[in-house]
Amino acid sequence: MIKTRTFQNESTRGGIITQLLVLLIVIVFTSAVLLLLVKTGILRVSAETPQEPILNMEFIPIQRSGFLAVKEFEFCTVIYDDYNCIFPKEFFSPGDEVHFRFVVETSTYNGDVLLIENYRIKSPTGEVMLEIDEKDNFHFDLTSKGEKELITFKDYFTLGEGSDTGEYTLELVLENPLLQKKMTATKKFMVEEEFVGPVGVE
Repeated sequence: MIKTRTFQNESTRGGIITQLLVLLIVIVFTSAVLLLLVKTGILRVSAETPQEPILNMEFIPIQRSGFLAVKEFEFCTVIYDDYNCIFPKEFFSPGDEVHFRFVVETSTYNGDVLLIENYRIKSPTGEVMLEIDEKDNFHFDLTSKGEKELITFKDYFTLGEGSDTGEYTLELVLENPLLQKKMTATKKFMVEEEFVGPVGVE
């Protein structure tokens, strides 16, 4: 009796193991077939929810501390090489050269100063007569040991002979890329017909 029970138990165990092996083979075979169908494009897998990127964040640039300002500005008849303004004036005539100088105060960044100058001239009607853009701008690069610097600029432009009379606007655009700062200063000047005195009669 004992031997018969032992034989039956061993037969049952062998049958279970065989069934498990067959089941595993079926699962592996089915998985392989499904993968093959997906790879060939016969089956398509669609996600129920849209996949989000792992890092979904917007980086906001942090503005560096420091300052950028125009401390002085004047229109001049002539400006010498030493930046000395001769005969400051705000009234000009068609065909004149309009000279101007200004002083910029800016913070340094790691001992460096970098300034970019652009400007545009607007007529009395608001039309842009001249624009110095990024292609023609002026770059100033300096190494400094201080925390701030005062830098003097000079520039000029020429009025056309047929320029209209009235109030013109100079928009000065300054940028310090190292500080990530940009500013605009607006200055006015007048264009009037040149006064011609009476001609003497002999």
